[in-house]
Amino acid sequence: MDLRNYPRREYAIEQFTQARCFELAGERFSFIMDSGSDVVLDVTGRDTCAYSVLGAEPTETAYLCLKADDDTYLFTYELRDSPHRASHTWVIDRAQRLVTLLTCTRGLNPRFPYMVKSEYDFGAIEEEGKELPFVRHCFTGESLGTTVQWQWSTSLVTQHAYLEPGYYRITWPPDSAAVSFETFEDLLPSTDEPARYVKIKDHMFLFVLTEEHMERHATGKSPFRSNNMAFIQNYDRMVHVGRTFGTLRRDGADSDIFILFGAFGSPVTLSEEFLNRKNPFTV
Repeated sequence: MDLRNYPRREYAIEQFTQARCFELAGERFSFIMDSGSDVVLDVTGRDTCAYSVLGAEPTETAYLCLKADDDTYLFTYELRDSPHRASHTWVIDRAQRLVTLLTCTRGLNPRFPYMVKSEYDFGAIEEEGKELPFVRHCFTGESLGTTVQWQWSTSLVTQHAYLEPGYYRITWPPDSAAVSFETFEDLLPSTDEPARYVKIKDHMFLFVLTEEHMERHATGKSPFRSNNMAFIQNYDRMVHVGRTFGTLRRDGADSDIFILFGAFGSPVTLSEEFLNRKNPFTV
C-alpha cells in the first residue's frame, strides 16, 4: 500500500481525535450545581447514560467522552426531553471534584432558528462523607493574548488568536486545507466570533466558540450554520479535545452535526496587522 499517497479527506476536524474514553462506564455522579439545578448522571454503559435534573425521572441517551488529562473528562450527550434540539457538555474534573456544564440549545431565536444559545453552570461532585469543595471552575482572562496553531489533520491547520474576553479570531497558513474550504473572508469583514474562556486548572481551559456572526450576517451562504465548538485545551500537553454541536450544510441540505474532535497545538507568531485590527462587530 502506498501510504504516502493514501487518500484522506482534506478537511476533517476529527482525524486526530483521540480514542473515545469508556472508563466512566458503571459510575454514578451527583453534581451539585450553583444554579440549584442539581444533576444525577448514571453512566450505564460504554455508550449509554441516564441523566436526571432536580430529582426527575432519569432520561436515557447515548454519550461521547474524551479525556483531557489523566483525571479530566469531556462528557457530552444530546438531550432527549428538550422541546428544542439541545445538548449537555460536562467538564468532569475528578482531581478537584469540580464540574462545569455547558448547555447548548438550537431553535430559541425566532429570527435565526439555527442559532445556538450557550448557557454555563458551575458545580462540585458530591461524594459520601466528604465536604463539597467551595472553589469552582471560573470564567477567566488568563489565556488572553495567546496565539496557537492547531493541527487537526494531515492537511488541515488553523491559527487561533485569543484576544478579547468575549471573542476569538481565526486564520490559517496558505497551505492549509482551510484555504479552499473556509469562506469567512468572502462573506464577513472579519473572522471574529463570540467565545468564552473557563479556567479548569493551571494550564487547562475550556474554550467555547459559536459561529454566530456567520449565521447572523451570512445566513445560508456558508456550510456552517451557527455551530458551537467546545474545546478543553491542555497547554501542558499542547492538545485539545472537544465536540461540535450545530448544523452543517452539505450538498444544499442542512443536517445536524454532533461529533468529537481533537488537535495538536504549537505556539505561533501572527502578524501585528492581523492581531491589531479592530473587531468590526463591537463598538
